[in-house]
Order: sequence, then C-alpha cells, then structure tokens
Amino acid sequence: MTPAPHLPAELDNILSRSHLAGTSLEWLPDEAVPHPYHQLLVHDHDMTSELQRFHADAITLEVIHSEQNDNRYLREVTLHAADCRSPVEYGLIEILLDHFPAELRPKILAGDTPLGAILNASGLAYHSHPQGFLTVPAEALKEVFPKSPGGEICYGRYNHLIRSDDKACLARIIEILPP
Repeated sequence: MTPAPHLPAELDNILSRSHLAGTSLEWLPDEAVPHPYHQLLVHDHDMTSELQRFHADAITLEVIHSEQNDNRYLREVTLHAADCRSPVEYGLIEILLDHFPAELRPKILAGDTPLGAILNASGLAYHSHPQGFLTVPAEALKEVFPKSPGGEICYGRYNHLIRSDDKACLARIIEILPP
C-alpha cells in the first residue's frame, strides 16, 4: 500500500463531514491507476479542462456544502456534464483566497463556476501538482454517482493547484471520478 500524503487539517475536517465521512482512502502509485482513469487523473493540469475534453461537454458546478474561515474557503462539490447533467466528479476543496487576485475572489465565492474554469478564463498561470492517487468504494458515493454495473471502485487524486509565478498554493483538492 502506498503511504498517504499529508492532508491539511482544514481538508481533513471537511472530509469528516462529507459524503466520504468514515470511508478509508486507499492510496496507490500513479502507475496502478487503470485506463481511462489514468488519462483523467495523472497529469499536471486542471480537472475541469480534462473532464471537458473527455466528455466533449461543458462542465458545471454544484456546491453541496461550503464554509469560509478567514481566507480559507472550503467546499464539497460535484461537477456535471452540462448537456446530460450527469455527475463527472466529486470533490472536496480548500481554496486559499488570499493567494488569488482580488478580482477573482467574488467569482470563486459565487459557487456557480468550477475553479479550473475561473482560473483558465483569468489567464492566471498555474499548474496541478498531484500529491497522490486513491480509491474509495463506490458505495461511499452512492448518493452522488448513479449505480454503475461492475463499478465497485471510484478512482481519484489529491491535488494541489500551484501559482506558476510565486509557487503559492491556490487550492488543495480531493477529486474523485465516478465508477
């Protein structure tokens, strides 16, 4: 078993109150992530763009729960393929608002656009820095993802979004794909 990356207390706290509460995250090396999950998870760019390409559809955001503690904005979300409204990702995210330009903060807090789409539209240079890859039982997310034949496991990653100019961490995200 691959050792777990360190989750910050804020992300661990929202995890304990999320759909994944009480569920063990099983960590695995990137080479153990199977196709097609590998192409969707093992890269250094944002998930919104990857999901948009893969599904050939715009990606929308639904916020399940959010809270703000000073400059930390935490939220539990699902991303959906716009045309079919099908959930294509479940996520827990800690957004470090003070690392964003002031004009982007209201857009982030509005909760109606995926963070990757906001970043890409803004032109702010950043990259993804995956910290680890994981699996969870599909049963843990049965309220989020519809039942899929043969889909007993969901694959995901723990990722940091890093500003390219000053290397500041913009967000820490657990991103999980449907089975």
